[in-house]
Amino acid sequence: MPAVSAEKEEYAARMNRLLDTYGKVLFCNLDNVQSQQMHNVRKSLRGKGEVLVGKKTMQKKILQLRADADGASETDKKLAELLCSENKLVGNLGLVFTNDDVAVVREQLRAFRVQAPARVGAIAPVDVTIPAGNTGLEPTSTSFFQALNIATKISKGAVEIVTDKKVLSVGDKVDSSTAALLAKLNISPFFYAAEVEFYFQNGLLFTAEDLSVTGDLINKSMTDAISNLTAVSLATGILTEASFPHAIMDGFKTLLGASISTEYVFQEYNGAKLRTDVKEGKVAAAPAAGSAPAAAAAAAPAPAEEEEEDDFGMGGLF
Repeated sequence: MPAVSAEKEEYAARMNRLLDTYGKVLFCNLDNVQSQQMHNVRKSLRGKGEVLVGKKTMQKKILQLRADADGASETDKKLAELLCSENKLVGNLGLVFTNDDVAVVREQLRAFRVQAPARVGAIAPVDVTIPAGNTGLEPTSTSFFQALNIATKISKGAVEIVTDKKVLSVGDKVDSSTAALLAKLNISPFFYAAEVEFYFQNGLLFTAEDLSVTGDLINKSMTDAISNLTAVSLATGILTEASFPHAIMDGFKTLLGASISTEYVFQEYNGAKLRTDVKEGKVAAAPAAGSAPAAAAAAAPAPAEEEEEDDFGMGGLF
């Protein structure tokens, strides 16, 4: 059996330490990311997390050895299953270990993104559209645009693009003509950073899209759904748990309006005090449906005595 080099032993010791220290692992695509960017990322993560790069075969072997060891934790077994058995650990992935909020760490990674031109052979990470307008190029460049099916005209001695032109979609490979066009227009359309592709937490793998689902978003969605359910229940007359409090309140308002109109007092009406408060305008009461006297009573102005009380309350100035 060949001896394991000191370098590999050191790497294994470091990865094992990170796996024992941190409960979350972000797997980030490092394509087109420069070494200086990674240096800045490491510096910003001090005290919050650590970055590990290296050969995927070595990383898989370490994960599998941890899972096969006596007394292996459920986390070790799950990591080996998800990353090794399902072959997720491929490509130019960097591992970011942390115990902090994953969404916060992702924003730290994105803070060091760098703008770059579209090089030949690169895969477009975003759609690229050339905007209409004056390019500042001389009229002799017209043939170049015509070869790319871009409508132009001459305006003020320069080439002007007539309408917006989409030249790249996400996933397209940049060809030489498109690269030359964007370079001629001095457009650098791409931004590169350590982008999270997926992450491991609590024994599960999550996609980058899952990071957009926050607690506030979930609460808002639930609140909107309950409001819609309540509205439908009230409109259709089908009583649900969500609409029950509103139905009781609406029924009580109807009874209260009828009581004001008929001088009838019931127990929940709180006797004469509530009657007085309603009549003096201190408490609003919904009139009974179809009750004209009740509607008139609700719309009537406050009695003259109340105005006198207000005047008296101003120190008798009026």
